[in-house]
Amino acid sequence: MIKIIYGAKGSGKTKKIIEMANDSIAKELGDIVFIADTSRYIHEIKYQIRFTNTKESNIKSEDGFIGFIQGMQEANYDIRLFFIDGLARMIGKSIAEMKSCFDRLIQISNKTEATFVLTISEDYEKLPDFIKQFIDKKD
Repeated sequence: MIKIIYGAKGSGKTKKIIEMANDSIAKELGDIVFIADTSRYIHEIKYQIRFTNTKESNIKSEDGFIGFIQGMQEANYDIRLFFIDGLARMIGKSIAEMKSCFDRLIQISNKTEATFVLTISEDYEKLPDFIKQFIDKKD
């Protein structure tokens, strides 16, 4: 499953995803991973969550990112939640160019039952349909 937190730059997406990650500790039975391209938020993430910075791992492409996720899953079958802040920036693609990445995340999710929560820096009206399908209409 994929869930999307969207909005313009500076609209509070990172704060929301950090709160969601920290709140998920009490509810989630599996392991939780928070992925960002900076270590700026490391002290805001509770210690029970595995924090990783993609810049430190030299991840700069979709293939590198997907391989990284698959490697984490292979090493730890208990990961059930991935919180990913700023995926487009991490892999160097525009939002419109990310369909293949989303398709690959869906495949991983279907295989492993992991949920991916991602931030997207874009207003709803400008989001491609392949992303809109993952937005909870209640949000």
